[in-house]
Amino acid sequence: MGGGGTAYITGYEANFINPANLKIRDRGTNFSFGIGGAGTFYTPAMPTDNITDQFNHYRDYLDAYQPGAFTISSQEKQELLERNYPNKRQLSEHQHRVDAILGGVHWQRGDHAFSLTARARTSTRIEVGRGWYDDRFIEHRSTSVRNMDLVQQSQFMYEFSFGYAQTFDFLTGLIPRVGRVYIGLAPKFIIGGSYQNINYDSRYWFTDEMDQPSLTHSFDYHSTGNYSQATEFYSAGGEPATAVESNFPSSFPTDYSDYTKPTGYGAGFDFGLVYLLSIGDDFSLARAGDDQVVNKSLRLGFSVTDIGFVAYSKNPFTMAQRPDTSVAPVSGTSDTRFEGSPGQYLSFFDRAGQNLNPLRQGNGEVGAQKSRFTALLPTSFNAGMLLQLNRLKLSADLTLGLNDTAFNNTKLIGHFGVEFSPIKTIPIRLGTQLASGYPLLWSAGTGVEMEHWEFSIGAQFLSHGNTPTLELGGAAFSGLKFHF
Repeated sequence: MGGGGTAYITGYEANFINPANLKIRDRGTNFSFGIGGAGTFYTPAMPTDNITDQFNHYRDYLDAYQPGAFTISSQEKQELLERNYPNKRQLSEHQHRVDAILGGVHWQRGDHAFSLTARARTSTRIEVGRGWYDDRFIEHRSTSVRNMDLVQQSQFMYEFSFGYAQTFDFLTGLIPRVGRVYIGLAPKFIIGGSYQNINYDSRYWFTDEMDQPSLTHSFDYHSTGNYSQATEFYSAGGEPATAVESNFPSSFPTDYSDYTKPTGYGAGFDFGLVYLLSIGDDFSLARAGDDQVVNKSLRLGFSVTDIGFVAYSKNPFTMAQRPDTSVAPVSGTSDTRFEGSPGQYLSFFDRAGQNLNPLRQGNGEVGAQKSRFTALLPTSFNAGMLLQLNRLKLSADLTLGLNDTAFNNTKLIGHFGVEFSPIKTIPIRLGTQLASGYPLLWSAGTGVEMEHWEFSIGAQFLSHGNTPTLELGGAAFSGLKFHF
């Protein structure tokens, strides 16, 4: 359905998307539970239409970085620039994400609905400046710039959520009997695993009045777990290959539990509203109220998700450099593309040379510290609608992140989808996702929805306007859910 769901998702998964949807009945049962269900998503830097190469790229990303991995030729570097930096774009953004529903229970009782849900999720988001691959200066107003930014944010979390929803009687009493307003809240407890936030803001620049370019840069770094151990070892003078080999799993999923070991704890909540209006000749709400399944309706949903924080205290490591400008020799371009695989940042900075390596510049003015820190959750505003006409559903969502994290950024993202059931028990789902700076995403899925059990599967594909390839970018399955 395009990755949205503010008005579409019901059941215990709604805890994390819009808790108000817990009160919506899409089948005539009061109790449901399920075990398992996961989805993964990956936007690589280089295109390929070979499914085997796509799978190998995904595995290379999960495994610890090996010297020589992601090496690119001059021709591949040009292809990378054309794909990721069209029209003189200065930054390219990529993400890898996995979400897994470990289990959940959802039940309705009178005017109230409840749910308990456990989820594990991890994500890595990177931003890479054009200047790492292109030595040309791009004119911006009266200044010529070569962008050398590098951002990598990685985070793992367990979440245990309790959801509650009920009819919002105050607003419901002000609208026609064929409509209902529901409100929901889902507080959650969080166990944080390994965490890393690299924010290197750097660029060469000059004007017509200058004899040679200047380098302006600043650096901010926070980490826990194996990221801290590897970075501390390298910044003290160790070799990057040794730091990676000693602290990151060499082959997925071997020793992947290192990422999941608790390094911090936090709390948060998700909040939602939904307006359900029965339309056409469906007067179910007027006849039987909240206990009736509505087959022809318009839903309007709004939610604020991931309000909260995680306080990290186990093996924390931070570094910082205040903004500084100096005259420095202009470096060459990288012969390796940055994908953000575990530990690659050490080798990437190491090969960049002293001028562009913030981990080996005397630790800056602020220096390295082992003090606790707090990270905000990936808070976002979500608004969506769903038009249901019996076996046809049309959905549209808008999502706006409030901060830059491993899971989201502050760009507006649109999700659009359609679901049609040619056979009552077999839905066909299609969707797309639109966002500035990202490839166009297409999704497709299906499943089986029986009276007392169901499961779903889906896949997502990447399409770039300037390349002819269509890549497999993600896949998901819901696991078995049971209804009584």
